[in-house]
Parts: sequence; C-alpha cells; structure tokens
Amino acid sequence: MDIRDKSALYEIKQKLGGSIYTIANANALKYQLSHKKGLIVLINGVNGMIRNPIRMLQMNKLCLKYGINLLFPKPLTFNNGWLSGFIDSDGSIYMNEQSGQVFLSASQKNKYLLEPLIHLYGGRVDILRKVEAFKYIVYRKNELFNLIDNYFNKYPLKTKKSSRLKLIKQFYLVRVSKNNKDIEKLNEWVIFKDKWEKYID
Repeated sequence: MDIRDKSALYEIKQKLGGSIYTIANANALKYQLSHKKGLIVLINGVNGMIRNPIRMLQMNKLCLKYGINLLFPKPLTFNNGWLSGFIDSDGSIYMNEQSGQVFLSASQKNKYLLEPLIHLYGGRVDILRKVEAFKYIVYRKNELFNLIDNYFNKYPLKTKKSSRLKLIKQFYLVRVSKNNKDIEKLNEWVIFKDKWEKYID
C-alpha cells in the first residue's frame, strides 16, 4: 500500500501479527502474514465476506489447506462494510474542476461485482476500454452526500482516502467558476486544493 496508508497496515498487523516491509524504490509498504495462527484468524474473519470470484478461488485453496469450509457471501445490503473496504483497496476520490464535480470510483474486471452497488448506493458502471475493465462511479451531489452521511459515518475508510472524503462537502461550498474575480473566494479555493492534493482533512 501507499506509505501514507501505513496506519491501515499497522492496524491489521496489531490484530493478526505479521510483518511490514518497505518496498525498495517505491513510496510503499508491504504487509506479509505467514504464520499459521494468524492465517487461520484471518481466514475465519473474512470467510463469507469475499465477493470477488478470483479471490474466492484463492481463498478456497487456503480453506482446503486448513480444513475450513468456504462460505459464500450473502447478498450485499446497504449496511455492510464491504463497500468501504472496496474503496480503500481499489477505489479513488477525485475532482474535476471544469465540471465542478467530485467522483468516487472503483474499477474491477467483473461487472457483476459492481452492478449491485448501483441499486444500493446510486452511481453507474462504465466500461474502461483501454484496460478491459469496468468502473463504478458515484458523482451526483445528493448520492455522494447520502453516502457520507448514512454510510461512511458508520463504515469509515481506513486509508488516507478518508481525508478527501471529509473534504467533499467543503468542495461544494468553496468551488469557484472560471469567471470569479473574488479574491477571498479564490484564496479559499487555493487553500482547499492544497488540502485536497496533500490528503489533509
């Protein structure tokens, strides 16, 4: 993971043990868990929560190795922390100054993993032709605010993406148009952009 997300890795290490390594020539860290006791705690903790078919097949190999029955996930509901983990691992939060919008998105090769999210949280699924994948996007202001107020307050992000999430409402208060000549407003926008770029909430 990106080095700025080290607190998320150390939280996992505290619960399961394992080791954290710095990756050479990269601003990133690697978490590794290899002892049996920790692996069994991990397997039992996530068994029945994994939704990605490829990860389920990998999980099944571990379950077979340790004599554990693989559990299939139940249908996703609004009040489930899965989306939060999905955004932490595969998602991004970014803004488009020209359109005056913020986007919360996550990419995945399996379209069927993303489609249930539309009915629960809003948004849409697009095709990413260059990388042969699908992208789930939430961009409407009311849907973003609903997620912030009713979902992420209950299932907070564990990575530094949470800093941007906390700034989304402020974005809609301080964003300025190209023709705005109000120095105070422009200064507010510059300060906001600095916080956004540096992941400071």
